[in-house]
Order: sequence, then C-alpha cells, then structure tokens
Amino acid sequence: MASAQKRILIVEDDLQISKVYEIQLQREGFSTVLARNGEEAVELFSAQKPDLIILDLMIPKRDGFSVLKEIRENSKNSTLPILIISNLGQNDDKKRAMDLGATEYLIKIDHPIQEIIDKVKKYL
Repeated sequence: MASAQKRILIVEDDLQISKVYEIQLQREGFSTVLARNGEEAVELFSAQKPDLIILDLMIPKRDGFSVLKEIRENSKNSTLPILIISNLGQNDDKKRAMDLGATEYLIKIDHPIQEIIDKVKKYL
C-alpha cells in the first residue's frame, strides 16, 4: 500500500512558474498547495501542514525571508525541508536565508524544473 501523499506548499507569485511546479510535482505523485504572497504562505502553512515548502524570496505582502523566519521560530518546524528558489543570487541573500533555516538555496535560472523536482524527491 502506498504511503500517504506528501503535501508541498509552493510559495511563488509568478503564476506561470508556480503552475509548472504544480503540474510537475503532481505528475510525480505529490499534492500541492499554492500561495501567491507571504501572508497567504503563513496562513496556508498553518492550515495545511505541508511536508516541504518551495519558497520564493521576492513575493508580495511579506518577503520570503520573513516567512522563513516565522516558520522556523516554532521548533516543531525545525526539520521541515524548506527549499528557497529565488532570483536573488547575492551571497549575502543566500547566507541570510541559510542562517534563517533554509534547507537549500537554489537560484531559479541555474536550476531547471526537473532538478528542483529531484531535490524535492530527495527530501521526501
């Protein structure tokens, strides 16, 4: 018997990108929840209890850094994989995200969608 379907919260304000993630992840057997901004991300995180989060940093209402910080402030969430997928390529952005508890930091243009799917599978 198959294990329970893993749920992934995708936090991405670019509709095209989030749809691509959603389609590919569902094809791999994951269930997905989409958030378009930081406030929605925090609400959906609490309501949905995802098994993994794909988090963009440049999102409206609250940036990804503050979402990451809030999720990690609760020690129950310390082992939850949070993959940052962003266009911010500066080392200080990367360091800040890692210091806040990101599991991995990927630059969008450097990582094709399949590589991101493979990372998700690695953590789940």
